[in-house]
Amino acid sequence: MKRHLPNLFTLFNLASGSIGAIMALRGNLVHGALCIKIGACFDFMDGFAARILRLSSPFGKQLDSLADLVTFGFLPTVIMYSLIEVQTTSQHLPYIALLITLFSALRLARFNLDTKQNSTFMGLPTPANAILISTLPGIIMADKYPWLTPILSHPYTLMAIAMISSWLLIANIPFIALKFTNYTWQENRSKYMLLLTAALFILLFGTEGIALAFLLYAFCSTWHTYAISHA
Repeated sequence: MKRHLPNLFTLFNLASGSIGAIMALRGNLVHGALCIKIGACFDFMDGFAARILRLSSPFGKQLDSLADLVTFGFLPTVIMYSLIEVQTTSQHLPYIALLITLFSALRLARFNLDTKQNSTFMGLPTPANAILISTLPGIIMADKYPWLTPILSHPYTLMAIAMISSWLLIANIPFIALKFTNYTWQENRSKYMLLLTAALFILLFGTEGIALAFLLYAFCSTWHTYAISHA
């Protein structure tokens, strides 16, 4: 049973993405977005279990990517499509959201073949992209910021987010890999600080805090790359 635990978590991730897609297709975007976050937790747990139990296999790697494509590729596409669709009379513009699924597939396929992405990821990780998109329904529907909601919900803004985030998935831009070969403070201080700050944002600002945490992650990744190149 122990050797199947990581794959079980992966299947839970896939189930979360599938349930979320059904909810989003039925118009329940907030709960569909929540399934992305639940799937991300299971995605973390399958990797954590595999490292702790020292279990790794090509089968598990492929299964993980298939689950990620549904939870972090297709489900965000459904959410983005639905958000654009209600803001425009065009029958064609919402299909821009398909870029998220297509580029997520390219990102995951490239990652599976690249053995060098350990301390950094080349391109934005699909879970990070999906989590960013998952914040949109909650922020737009809560309407806490009257000046922000009309901008964020505008179809051209949503299309721009879909296109830019899709490009980032395959861009040759290094992003910090939040993976731990060990859990000592000395060797992982910057990662712990990033995670603690992100957690503080989420506790203070809720859904908006998740978006802020994403921006923090992108900024820290860019700064980390700049610091290394100028060291």
